[in-house]
Amino acid sequence: MADKTKRVIGKGDSRYWLQPGKLLNDARSPHLSCRIQARGRRTSFPLNTSNKEAAAQKAAGIYTDVIALGLEGALAKHKPETMTRPKFATIGALIREVGSTAGFKAITFATYARCLRHLVAEIEEVGDQPKLDEHGKPLKDRRGRIIYQSRRHSAGNRAWIAAVDALPLSTLSAVAIQKWKVGYIDRAGNAPDARKRAENTAASILRNARSLFAEKALEHSRSCLILPQPLPFVGVQLPKKSSTAYQSKIDAATLIESARAELEREPFKIFCLGLICGLRKREIDLLMWAQVDFAKAVVRIERTEFFAPKSEDSVGEVDLDPALIVLLRSWKEKKTGVFVIESTRPVRLEVGRTTYRCQPYFKTLYAWLRKHGITARKPLHELRKELGAILASTQGIFAAQSVLRHAQISTTAAYYTDKKKRITAGLGALLASGPGQCGGSEVVSAKTLI
Repeated sequence: MADKTKRVIGKGDSRYWLQPGKLLNDARSPHLSCRIQARGRRTSFPLNTSNKEAAAQKAAGIYTDVIALGLEGALAKHKPETMTRPKFATIGALIREVGSTAGFKAITFATYARCLRHLVAEIEEVGDQPKLDEHGKPLKDRRGRIIYQSRRHSAGNRAWIAAVDALPLSTLSAVAIQKWKVGYIDRAGNAPDARKRAENTAASILRNARSLFAEKALEHSRSCLILPQPLPFVGVQLPKKSSTAYQSKIDAATLIESARAELEREPFKIFCLGLICGLRKREIDLLMWAQVDFAKAVVRIERTEFFAPKSEDSVGEVDLDPALIVLLRSWKEKKTGVFVIESTRPVRLEVGRTTYRCQPYFKTLYAWLRKHGITARKPLHELRKELGAILASTQGIFAAQSVLRHAQISTTAAYYTDKKKRITAGLGALLASGPGQCGGSEVVSAKTLI
């Protein structure tokens, strides 16, 4: 029986362009042309020949270049006349220039750049890039399909970054950003909680990407870059941020008792420094014994050779409970290095992303906390919030601000405090003796209750 399966011819094959309607005639020229669509943009390319076979070969080559180089790269190669007009700076040029002049912290700048690339890639639908042979042509499998590089590997990630960085800043029009924002939130579906999470994530991506266009970022770069006017993000409204007020679901006494019985030493150390001292994850990871002052019974959060505080307001001293001092002394007697949390993993300061020496112990503690009902996305930070709620409830919001080391009291009030004592008017006691009674035989009217 004859094989009836029809083989699909790809656009990188000249036979595709020899099909009816694929090569176009221009009434103003005897030469043929072709149209190629990439990422929603349909572009015409002149083929400069009236010979169909030669034109089909050229069209297949142009399509291959669009895949390998991107649309802008293919235009520069095959329609250079369109590229002679003044060009806006590319995404990569902006990132490089701002990175070398603005003076952002490395981790902060890496976050800004990552969010900008993420936004641009989704607007332009930049996916994984094809693998290329020694001639710069896309590699194909036995079926003629292009082989793509995975972004899980460094080569694939570099190719993806190069493709995004080659795009012009004009990609970031207000309309394109608005469409992305609406589409991103809509993809979350109709469930209110899922939509709210999507709104928060979209707001975070836009806020970080927008930071590369702030006055501080561009102060020393404007003369070196051709920037769109108005600048990207002008007129774009960020999704409203939902309330981040902490709502306590933790019984601290019960949790501490369980931690003492169930956690091994290093995860237990992290637990204590998070809940009892309110230290942040990075502060715990790089806390050195030199920062623990047993004479004054404090832990000093300060700049060290390995650690830079989140901000100058994060620098300070945290008082230690007597029982925790006893534990710290016992831990120090068994220390093998300069850090409070023992780990065989080295400190990595050269990377753009935040990495942690104690990541295996953090993972162990996270699993344990989730097992005990703490399901927040950042379970360790939930311990810090719980401490803030306890302090605000028992000693006042200014005490909580001092221990948590917030620059503004409004931050403490908005994010980290929750009442830990019951607040009622006591009117429920009027119902305790049954209908129409109060403390025996007194009848209480509705007006009296009000």
